[in-house]
Parts: sequence; structure tokens; C-alpha cells
Amino acid sequence: MAAIKSALELALERTADVKSDKASLESHENRQKGRKLLSEFFDDPTVNLKKRLKDFEKPQRAQIRKGLFEALLGNLTLPGDENHLARIQSLQPAFEAVLDDSRHLPMVFDQISNILQQYLRDRKQLVEQLRQQFEGRIRQREQELARQTGQQIRLDPSQDPEFAKTLQSHMTQLTDQYQQVVDQAREQIESLYKD
Repeated sequence: MAAIKSALELALERTADVKSDKASLESHENRQKGRKLLSEFFDDPTVNLKKRLKDFEKPQRAQIRKGLFEALLGNLTLPGDENHLARIQSLQPAFEAVLDDSRHLPMVFDQISNILQQYLRDRKQLVEQLRQQFEGRIRQREQELARQTGQQIRLDPSQDPEFAKTLQSHMTQLTDQYQQVVDQAREQIESLYKD
């Protein structure tokens, strides 16, 4: 008769070949510290990130710096609103802290800022144009409902499924176009980063 094994014994058998890689674990933890530095910076933009990086021991510093850089790149996205745009624009000094040569960074950030501002304007304009385009249809529906119910009913274009579908389609195209530009800006900044 076969022996019944406990859950612990089964787990130990399955993980017998798995060995902890201390170096990759340390690297991961150090990168997390870099991400936390960015959180500190967002909480208090006066934090001197270059100085904070120097507070860490030299062997850890490169990995922490890499984690900070990755977190910065991750925050370089298309903004949802003006507040998000301001947060992205505030990243420039943080990038300067991790780049060895940041001479070209102001020019890159000016371009990024202008592009992201244009993106927000284009989004707003797109919504306004579609609202105007659908305005006639919505007014016709309001009149039909008024005839059927005997009451004035005010409809908003955003409640119209066709409007939502059209808006989503156009917004996806707009976002895709601008995302390509943001990706190019990220690549430019990545080219300034040296391990």
C-alpha cells in the first residue's frame, strides 16, 4: 500500500529543484527602492534625488538608479487631464538626477510637453466636434420622446450608444497616434541613460 504524503511533503518535492537566486532577489529589492524614491519625489518635489542616490552603498546604487529610471519612464504616459500633464512635466528634474548627460533633456521635455498639451487639446476638440455632429440626432429623439410621452425630455449625446461607439473609435485612433510619439520620446530619453 502506498504511503499517503502530507501537503508539506508534496510541496517540498515540487520545490526541491528551485533554488533561491540571492543576486536577483537583491536586484529586485534595490529596484523597488528606486521606485520608492520616485514616490518620495512625488510627495515632496524638493527632494534631491542625486543626493538621495548617493546615500546608498555603491554596489546597490546602480540597481536603485535603474529602478528609479524605470519608474520615471513608466510615468511618461499620455495624460488624462491637466493635473496629470503637470505631474509628467515635473519629472524633468528627476530624470536629470539619473542621467549622466542631461544636456539634451530640456529640449526633449519641451517637445514632450508641447505634444502632450496638443494631445489634450485634440481630445477635447474631438469630443466637442462629435457632440455637435450628434446634436441634430439627439434633438430629433427628444422631439419623438416629447410626442410619445407628452413631456419634454433632455438627452445628452453621451447617453447615445452610437455616439459612445464613434467617440471610442476616434479616441482610439487619436491615442494610438500620440502613443507612438510618446514611445519615441521614451526611446530618446533611454538613449541618454547609461548603466
